[in-house]
Amino acid sequence: MILLEKYLNYLPLDSDSSLGTLGEGNTPLVESSSIGKEVGMRHLFFKSEHMNPTGSFKDRFAAVEVALMRQAGIKSFIATSSGNTGSALAAYSARHKIKCQIFINDITPANKLTQMLIYGAKLFRVKGFGISEEKSRFIFQRLQDLSEQCETRLVISAYEYSSAGMEGVKTIAYELVEQMKGVPNLVFVPVGGGGLLTAIWRGFLDLKAQKIISVLPRIVAVQPQLNDTVVTPFFNGSLKAQTVATTTAVSGLAVQIDIDATRALHCVRESNGFGILVTDGACLKVQQELCLREGLYVEPAGAVSVAGFQEAVAQKRVAPHEKVVCILSGHGFKDPTSANSIAEESEVEEVDLNKIKLGLFDC
Repeated sequence: MILLEKYLNYLPLDSDSSLGTLGEGNTPLVESSSIGKEVGMRHLFFKSEHMNPTGSFKDRFAAVEVALMRQAGIKSFIATSSGNTGSALAAYSARHKIKCQIFINDITPANKLTQMLIYGAKLFRVKGFGISEEKSRFIFQRLQDLSEQCETRLVISAYEYSSAGMEGVKTIAYELVEQMKGVPNLVFVPVGGGGLLTAIWRGFLDLKAQKIISVLPRIVAVQPQLNDTVVTPFFNGSLKAQTVATTTAVSGLAVQIDIDATRALHCVRESNGFGILVTDGACLKVQQELCLREGLYVEPAGAVSVAGFQEAVAQKRVAPHEKVVCILSGHGFKDPTSANSIAEESEVEEVDLNKIKLGLFDC
């Protein structure tokens, strides 16, 4: 059974609803064979959300959001996306013959655009969206007004705008407890807008309320330094997230305004967790390490949690005996630019098999 359907009773859908699943959920929990052991960690796991049908955790959101639209008889909607949300919504709306119109930003990678387009979504690029904090805030408000004027649905993968659909994402926590037969000590989560972290924490709270678990994990917010909306406010004792003027090059995590960031901030505090900042360069380095040392191909945003884990180990914030999970949020095919630059460091050698010498290769 697809795990999201297994948890249908925990989702905000009518009892007779069908998700119309594409196979989302039930993603692998992979134990580290190298990265954890090299720093003395015996129990490091990767939650492989990049193995969802369209390549990211956003499929959990799209499955529920599109089911809600079908339930309400909605035939057309508008959405915003930096890439992965758009790909997921385009796929699920195509399956159910709902018109999907997506407003994208200036830095959406070409592969993500291709994925949206091939599913039949109509795309509109908005200058300054995701680059300028002031413009991003204006654009969100303008789209909200536009959706109301057109009497259609504005879909944004955040509790601030699409809270019911976001409940699909909390099933990550349900899966982790089932797969680990218990509760991890620490969960490292990449933070852009903050919705993923908020949803995972809500999932663990559900399980505790149902008396399925008796203890809760600590949640660690990991952000690129250039998208520091949550981490510095956490350490400063602030009650609200901050907006930022800078823009990270890590696709999908460039969310300069507070959408779900304050929610995520409160979740980290409630869990007795903490925050970690990492450089864009560290994320790219870890992307390569995950490929070469663990056989896991993720986009830079998917490597952010592991970069945060490594930094937390360096800061002595993680004990060797603790069970740690890093959320790998998106697949490497989503943003091949960084992968291409890594691959270009090696060469493809042309050989004549009639003249080949054993010394050319290892055997």
